Amino acid sequence: MTENHTQNRALQQDARAWAKFTGCNYTSALRQMEDPLAQGFLGERISARKLIDTLEKHDLDGNEGDDFVLGEAGFYTDTAFSFNGKDDYIQLALIAEALEMFSRIPKTKSPEVSSYSLKDTVERFLKGTPAYYVTNGRLMWAAAALGLPIAEPDRGGSPNLLIGIPDNEHDYVRKMVINSGQSQPQAHHHRPPGYAHLRTALTQCAAGEPVAERWVRPTPAAEDPDPFHAWLIAQAGRDEPIGDFASDYAEGIRSSAHRIARNPDELVLLLNEIPHSPQAYDAAREVIGAWLGTLSPSPGIRTIEISDHTEEVGGFGAGAGTVERIEYRCPCGDGLIVEEHDNIPGFREHDVTINCPKCRDEWRLLDGRSVRDWALEPVL
Repeated sequence: MTENHTQNRALQQDARAWAKFTGCNYTSALRQMEDPLAQGFLGERISARKLIDTLEKHDLDGNEGDDFVLGEAGFYTDTAFSFNGKDDYIQLALIAEALEMFSRIPKTKSPEVSSYSLKDTVERFLKGTPAYYVTNGRLMWAAAALGLPIAEPDRGGSPNLLIGIPDNEHDYVRKMVINSGQSQPQAHHHRPPGYAHLRTALTQCAAGEPVAERWVRPTPAAEDPDPFHAWLIAQAGRDEPIGDFASDYAEGIRSSAHRIARNPDELVLLLNEIPHSPQAYDAAREVIGAWLGTLSPSPGIRTIEISDHTEEVGGFGAGAGTVERIEYRCPCGDGLIVEEHDNIPGFREHDVTINCPKCRDEWRLLDGRSVRDWALEPVL
């Protein structure tokens, strides 16, 4: 009861402040404060009083005496904000939600995403909502109210500012909202942490469904890259096939064209999933061989299991048993690694074979390993 009273009081205070600031009537302002789209999907509802205070006092967005610094078209433009009295606050709240879905850049990093490019991305993301059109100035206004880092470009005189969100996350969202089908990102390591939740919440809201679940921003993980991935990225630029392969791999990670390979096993699986040239495959074998050479003893690689079949057999006088056949995809993807186990009293045999002519020439089974613990390494 006390919580509802406090919440209603805050809405009423915001409505009075917004009505005075924009020139609309109190009822219209309160209706905006209470709109389901403005209640905060990724955190607390952004306060209208906070928005007003930001526009008046922020170092970059605030007023300078009687002159305004920020207008609809952007930084130091001559187009003052205009308000329709119907959904201006809702628009700003939605823009703030879209910005909230991104990670926060480290304090040591300078903002680098242009407000103009970002406003276009946010506009496309919010298509179908009252924020179907986002101005450069409102994007900057919402970013400042959220406390995002904001900076002027090196070259002065631009109506655009730089906003402190990760460039790779912005690039991911931009590709998702502009492209379609296979042109969209095929991997999601750069997807903003709040992207999926906000997408779902907006869809539920549009359908008139309650959005009960509140999103909790995940705690940033400590920087601890997978050793193989970090090593492979570090090979980029070497003047040899390994360096060329590593450069292509790094570009695919940057552009979200494919996912991260945390170990050599995943690199082989990745090559099975994406188009590649024979030269790229040969270079990948060299990469794996070079990486395994840094480890002692070599753990080899394992490929993905694709089937496991066990058949019961009657036996040959000593009792019944089973014959088990487990099939794995071979490294090149065109054949199989076959593991067989005859679990029949008196006839216990276990074997693993490379059933692919190409892979028999290019890979070998590690010595000293049990059949169930088999592993491969490239023949170079």
